[in-house]
Amino acid sequence: MGNVRLLFGLAILGLAHSLPAQQASPWLLPNFSDRLEIQVSNPTDEPVDSVAVIPVALARKTALRFPGSMAIAVIPGPAVALIATQADDLDGDGVPDELVVPLKMQAHERLTVQVYYSTTLHEILPWTKRAGASHSFGYNRATVALESEAIGYRTYGGFFLDVQARAKGKPGLNNSLVGFLSSSAGDRSSVGRDILHIGDTLGLGGLFLRSGQDVFRPPLNTPDYVSQPQPAEAPTYRVISDGPIRAVVEADMDRWTIGKDVVSIHATYSIEAGSEYVECHFTILPLSLSRTYEVGTGIRHLPQMKMDPGLGRLAVEGAQSPKIGPLGLALYFDPTTTAGTETLQTKNDANEAVIFSERLEPGKAVTGHYWVAASWSGSGIEDLLHHLKEIQGKTRSSLVVDGLKHERTPAPERLEGEAN
Repeated sequence: MGNVRLLFGLAILGLAHSLPAQQASPWLLPNFSDRLEIQVSNPTDEPVDSVAVIPVALARKTALRFPGSMAIAVIPGPAVALIATQADDLDGDGVPDELVVPLKMQAHERLTVQVYYSTTLHEILPWTKRAGASHSFGYNRATVALESEAIGYRTYGGFFLDVQARAKGKPGLNNSLVGFLSSSAGDRSSVGRDILHIGDTLGLGGLFLRSGQDVFRPPLNTPDYVSQPQPAEAPTYRVISDGPIRAVVEADMDRWTIGKDVVSIHATYSIEAGSEYVECHFTILPLSLSRTYEVGTGIRHLPQMKMDPGLGRLAVEGAQSPKIGPLGLALYFDPTTTAGTETLQTKNDANEAVIFSERLEPGKAVTGHYWVAASWSGSGIEDLLHHLKEIQGKTRSSLVVDGLKHERTPAPERLEGEAN
């Protein structure tokens, strides 16, 4: 990731360590009234290319009104690096919940990052867009999609993902164009390819409930182009963020009736710039339950399938059609939160599934967290299962933020004026 760009005539020469603690750090952006300094650490043994997440509620205990109406991150030092930031309102209440900063860090590196912010400036800065999301997905508003330049995903009508892969040498943000293209465009198109047929399966990361031998999956939406009424109970979608650093979408069902039982379900899906995997969070809330349910997620089997399961990983490779060629699917999970894995049969095919440890019971909600990814031979990946195994390590890499310190501008008379 590391969406670093030139701004205000300052050359970006690379990430630099912070100045010594005893040396006063100059105020680099005089139009900004406040600065939140944080320490970011990579605790892993590998380089990390990800985002540092600053929880706004935590930051506001130190920095009032953070992140304001405009924020820019700075790596201080001999070579000053200016970095894009992105504020995300995850719950839709009009107040940002997280500010993310893209960083590339070496193993065990610790870095000082300063976030300058203003409560009066509202400039839209031209950061390069490297992640995106769409609710319309071309003609079908029963679909929500999210993507990086490397790969795209979508969910159409339910709580699962489909894949829009990029051909080799043709990266880009183009999911919204797919719905307008005829399938006859084929290999001639630089737009993403729909490489996975889901059918009546769990697709990629589909959620389900199970009671005894009975398996239940959330109802589907009806596409706009189908001349049929919408079902009484179906998911609704919202784009939380369409980039430029991280794309986030949500799927909601306020009411899902299963016989005599009623639950609500909420899920968010996010992808970072440069990333090939989607991070998934879900909450299932019992509204009225007469029995206990297991909660799980999975990936569908593929023809001519090879498997590569591992600790915290389900991965399969196969070919659904000669025209598409080999593709791979993977689901990654925290094994400490799961009760085990198994093969689960649905109408069109079998699925590799993971069962979460928590059970859905009267008065007890279930929350879960997992990741999914796909790989495709048409993207130039030779060993699909090995590639998916490498992605698993990236899902575990998490930057740690601490040492928050707030400062006000030493020259308030320069606010709202020209920088020089």
